Amino acid sequence: MLNINPDEIKKLVKDKYSEVSRDPCGVFNFPVGKIFALKVGYPKEVLDNLPSSLTESFTGANNPQPFVELKEKEVVLDLGCGAGLDLYFYAKSVGEKGKVYGLDISEDMANKAKQNMRLVGIKNAEISVGESDNLSFNDNFFDVVASNGIYNLSPDKQAVMKEVYRVLKPGGRTVFCEIVLKEPLSEDERKSHSDWFRCIGGALVENDFIDLMTKVGFKNIEVISKCRNARTGHPSAICANIRAYK
Repeated sequence: MLNINPDEIKKLVKDKYSEVSRDPCGVFNFPVGKIFALKVGYPKEVLDNLPSSLTESFTGANNPQPFVELKEKEVVLDLGCGAGLDLYFYAKSVGEKGKVYGLDISEDMANKAKQNMRLVGIKNAEISVGESDNLSFNDNFFDVVASNGIYNLSPDKQAVMKEVYRVLKPGGRTVFCEIVLKEPLSEDERKSHSDWFRCIGGALVENDFIDLMTKVGFKNIEVISKCRNARTGHPSAICANIRAYK
């Protein structure tokens, strides 16, 4: 992947996750679906009562719900919303007077998320297609920007982080789950398409990730928790749940 330009990487990501949307039972080298969502901590009693289309294409890094701590009336962006599983929980948390926005690079995923929100009766969600390093939202717009494994798939992580910072209100927070590394990968692993989609090839060493957040301007950066889970197949990978403020 080191020899592929950013636009080509984005297209590969878009095509791969469009495939996950259309054929979630296909063969992938990363975990997909409800069983995976249960393994990373989503509540079974809730998932069992949701339509299968809301869980079958789930490919996140962890369950961010315990860490986001949303309040009623907040305005939230789910960056890389996929088929909408996290959006469902966020919409419930902020209530009818709050608003959630979902953004995904894959039109197939965004359309699936729209349909899923209709299926479960969510009316306070708005979903669009777009790229995380060039957000179409105004400055100082969101109380919270959340994501679940988006940075590992992004070729320009600093550009994404700058955009997240820009669209947050002063005092707003970003809360996300991300795969980070205990030590750098080999050059061969960084070149591999396969490892990129496993959220390993594009991962940063934990301290480098925190340094990038600081460089962009975030304050009070806290690694809330770290764990190994069903997404951290590589021995150097850790799932970190991180919160920071503008």
